[in-house]
Amino acid sequence: MTDVLTVRLYNVRFGDAILVTVPDRDPQTKKTTIRRILIDVGNVKAGEGGEDAVFKPVIDDILAQLDGDPLDLYVMTHEHLDHVQGLPYAAWKLYSEQEILGRLQARHVWLTASAAPDYYDRFEDAKRKRLEALAALERISRHLAARPPEVQQLYAAYVRNNDPQQTAKCVDFLRKLNPRRTTYAHRSVSLRGAHPFKEAKLEIWAPEEDTSDYYGRFVPLFLGPEGGPGVAAVTEVFPPAGVDLGAFLGLVEARRSGIADNLLAIDQAGNNTSIVFLLEWRGWRLLFPGDAEIRSWQTMHREGVLKPVHFLKVAHHGSHNGTPSGEAFDAILPGRPSGKRLRTSAISTWDRTYSGIPHGPTNQRLQSRTKLRSTLDDKDQLYLEVKFNG
Repeated sequence: MTDVLTVRLYNVRFGDAILVTVPDRDPQTKKTTIRRILIDVGNVKAGEGGEDAVFKPVIDDILAQLDGDPLDLYVMTHEHLDHVQGLPYAAWKLYSEQEILGRLQARHVWLTASAAPDYYDRFEDAKRKRLEALAALERISRHLAARPPEVQQLYAAYVRNNDPQQTAKCVDFLRKLNPRRTTYAHRSVSLRGAHPFKEAKLEIWAPEEDTSDYYGRFVPLFLGPEGGPGVAAVTEVFPPAGVDLGAFLGLVEARRSGIADNLLAIDQAGNNTSIVFLLEWRGWRLLFPGDAEIRSWQTMHREGVLKPVHFLKVAHHGSHNGTPSGEAFDAILPGRPSGKRLRTSAISTWDRTYSGIPHGPTNQRLQSRTKLRSTLDDKDQLYLEVKFNG
């Protein structure tokens, strides 16, 4: 146990819940302490959200692994329900808030920079773009609520995952894990005193503190009266054989009315605020990028922080926009790796939740450079594990 680092990715359907167990040897005393990092815990299974039986066995296993010891570091990568709602759900529905907070006893907490209570008072551009996004989401939500169920279902996961009221409740709970030792993390923040590790080294590669650049362009919304189709709805277009007509026309309407483009821009902005951090231990480099998308990867590449890694937690559940291409991809997974250590990538994902996930071409790129693992390899398994010998 003192010479093996373990990454445990829990099968929470569509979401992330990762427990990293790290033997940490004090260079002065030579004593090794087993430390644990918990990353996120959430899901947004379409039609269920957190209202399912997934979280109890996951939380039970996390508590069993801690075995009464405190959690050394909790990391909330970003403010999406598929990453934040698991621990609050356990506290409010499965155990009690007092029990969860008491048994986790987090020594240190990292929350993404934009979760700081005073964040939008300090960054006016980010505040303006955030308000624009929330206004668009509210209009879209009202419009979809009046549409047929098959139309609502097309975008249910996006709307649910970005629900600001539910997310705010979850983040408020996560602050309670240790309010006195909470770091609102970004690339330039100092990590002095932000974690207990003596041997293992931690680096934060993203996000930038000012998240305004992560917002893409919002297109005008063309929505008809509540309960009616938008101006772009068409009836002269017919679906391919075997595709439901109502769902197909709803998709056409959503695309032409701006619903799809705006939901995607809102979702991407949240994903790109992800904490991306590197854990370096006894020559191994492990990268945990949350749901960072292309814009964040481009910024990391421009800032010169990318370097080769041995383990990649695949961002955004295997979506095509969660893994970089070109020079950024080569920077973290070079075509000719140095040394003989096996490189591994791992995806926490679920099928039939978001369109295009899992993404075959992305998997193929990862398989060309790493041994690829996925929670879909065995859906009935509570977790998949990757081990690194020290």
